[in-house]
Amino acid sequence: MRSLLFSLLFLSPSLVLASSEGPGASEAPPPQWAPSASPQEAAPSAESTALAVLHTSARIAVELGALSVTSLAMGVPGLAVGSASCQNHSGVGACIDEAASGFLVGATVGAPIGIMWGAHLLGGKGTWGGTLLGAGVGAGTGTVVSLLLVEKGEFVIVPSVALVGSVLGSFVGYELSHAANSAPPAPSDVHMQPLVAVSQGGMTLGLGGRF
Repeated sequence: MRSLLFSLLFLSPSLVLASSEGPGASEAPPPQWAPSASPQEAAPSAESTALAVLHTSARIAVELGALSVTSLAMGVPGLAVGSASCQNHSGVGACIDEAASGFLVGATVGAPIGIMWGAHLLGGKGTWGGTLLGAGVGAGTGTVVSLLLVEKGEFVIVPSVALVGSVLGSFVGYELSHAANSAPPAPSDVHMQPLVAVSQGGMTLGLGGRF
């Protein structure tokens, strides 16, 4: 009789736990799939792309305006220096080549300054290093090429080509540094997610990861 009572005492909690959990308690809930994005949800992405293109166009326009201002501001002192360095004083137009060369050299120096100034007015993320590097490479390449191709007596072409190279190189250098600073951060290699294990005895919570 005593052994029968002990058996009933041990079996009663198990029967109560099994009846409270039910037949489907040991099964995990089915996964819920998120609905696919509708065309209306994709519209903001296209609108943001259009705004980004519009902002870039406006920034380049402002860069061109600032470039004109700084090139002119640096070109006027260059013109004065070029005129002062002329040794030929035989006529009014005798020093036109020296004056023009001085103006173009000054404008070449002022080009990257204007591009940086105009871009920063509209929130550009380019760097001085990238802009100046592009200007130096462009002006240097233009100078070397023009020196190899120019004929004697036409040296005013050399600073003209250097100015064009400085402008193009400044644009390229600034846009490359701007794109590098605007890129989204690289995704992390560490991935963590919560895990749930359901059994007849209860529920267990944990974390799973990929490294």
